[in-house]
Amino acid sequence: MPSVLRTTVDDDLFIRMDRALGVPVVNQAVWRLHSLPSDAELDRLAERLAVGRIGRLLRRSSLPLVRDHWVAEPTRSGGRVVDDTPVPTGGVTAWIDAAASTRFDLTNGPVWELRSAPLEQGGAIVTLCVAHAAGDGALIVRAILDALSGDDVGRFDARSPSVLEQARDATGQAAAITGNLAALATDLVTRRVRRDPSETATPAAVTAKTSRTVDVDPTAAENDGALAPLCITSVPTEAWRAVAAEAGGSSNALFVAIVLGIIVASGRVGAEDTVRISIPMSLRTPDDDRANATTGLSLDIPASAALDKDLGVIRTLAKEVYAVGTGRPSTFVRLQPAMQALSDRTVAALSGGATTPLALASNLGTLDGQFAGLGDPDRANGVVTRSTTQAVTAEKLRSLRGGLAAWTNEACGITTLSVIGLDPDGLGRTTLPEIVHAEFARWSLEPEDW
Repeated sequence: MPSVLRTTVDDDLFIRMDRALGVPVVNQAVWRLHSLPSDAELDRLAERLAVGRIGRLLRRSSLPLVRDHWVAEPTRSGGRVVDDTPVPTGGVTAWIDAAASTRFDLTNGPVWELRSAPLEQGGAIVTLCVAHAAGDGALIVRAILDALSGDDVGRFDARSPSVLEQARDATGQAAAITGNLAALATDLVTRRVRRDPSETATPAAVTAKTSRTVDVDPTAAENDGALAPLCITSVPTEAWRAVAAEAGGSSNALFVAIVLGIIVASGRVGAEDTVRISIPMSLRTPDDDRANATTGLSLDIPASAALDKDLGVIRTLAKEVYAVGTGRPSTFVRLQPAMQALSDRTVAALSGGATTPLALASNLGTLDGQFAGLGDPDRANGVVTRSTTQAVTAEKLRSLRGGLAAWTNEACGITTLSVIGLDPDGLGRTTLPEIVHAEFARWSLEPEDW
C-alpha cells in the first residue's frame, strides 16, 4: 500500500507564502546546451518526471492539528511546453524569467513545467520550473537523474490518510507542540539562572542581518509585477579554482566572498561590518520523497575578509559552521510545529513584520555530467539554478529588507553564478549587472553573461 507523505515544516513555509501571503516561490533549473534534445527525449523526460518525485499535488487538511499531505498525481502535476521561436542573443535572461512566471496551483496542478527552445546563436535552452512547496533544489536534481536513468526508480506513490491516521497525526503534533513549548520555557529559565548580574549588555560584535538603508530608487516601481532582477554569469571552472587557490581558499569560499563583495558594493553594509550570510544545507537522504528537506545555517563573515581577498578566513569560519551543523534547535525551529497548526488567515496576520536574509548563498557543488547534459554530457554548456518569488512589487521587497540571493554550481568544466537582487534600490535591474561584473573584475575573472 502507498504511504502517507505529510508536509514538512519547510513545505508549510512555502505553502503559506503561496496561499496565505500571495508570494509564491518557484525553483528553477536551466540548461544551456550545444544542441537541442530530440522531441522524443524531452517527451520521455516529461513523462518520467510526471510519475517521479515531483509528480505530486497538495491536499490540505481542515482538521485541527492534522498536517497537509501530498498525493501522487502524474496526469495533472505538470507538463512540457515547446517554444519554437529561437531565443535571441541577449534575450536568454528574459526567456528564463518568462518561464519562471508560469503560475502554479499546489492543489489542482500544475506544480511543474518543462520548457525548451532553440537559441538564435546555436544550441538550445531547457528549463524546469517547480513550485518550491513541491520540491527543493536537491529534489529537482534527484528527479531529473531518476528520469534520465531509464530504470524504474524514483517513482512517487503517496495516498491520503485514513480517519484513524489523521487522529494519530493530530495526537503526535499536539505532543510535539507541547514538548517544544516546554523546552523553550526550560531554556528561558536556564538562561536567567546562568546570567551574571555583573555582565554588561554590550555585545562583542555587531552583525549586519538586515543592515542600513539606502536611498530609494524612484524608478524601481516600474518593474512591479515582474520577477526580481536576475544576473547569470559563467566562467571556466579551471579559472575559478585557480583564483580561489591563489587567495588561500576553496571554490565555495570564493563564492561567499563574491556574495559579500556584491552586498558591500550595493551600499547595504560597510567594510567594517560583520555580515550574516544564510547558507541552505540539504538534509536529503537517498530515496527521500520529502518535498523540502533543507535547513539553514548562519555564517557570520567580516566584510573585510572579502575586500582583502582573504579566503582563508572565510574558509575557516565556514568549516566551523558546517562542523557544528544545526546544533540545538532555535526558537524559530521550536515554534514551527505550532505555526504549522495555524490557519492561513492567522499566519498572514502574524507575518506583517517578516523579513528575508540580507544575503543567501546556495552552492550545489559539482553536478553530474548526465544531469548537466540532460542525458548527454557532450552537449552540456552550463547549468543555472535559482529560486524566485513571483509578481513581487518594489514596495514588498523593501518591506522584506532582503539584499540578494545567489546560487552556484560546477558542471562539465563551467562554473555558473546566478544572483537575484532583492533590494530594489541598491541592487535594481540596472545596477545589479554592473555590480556583479565589477566584483568579478576585482577578482580578475572574466565572466560570460547568459
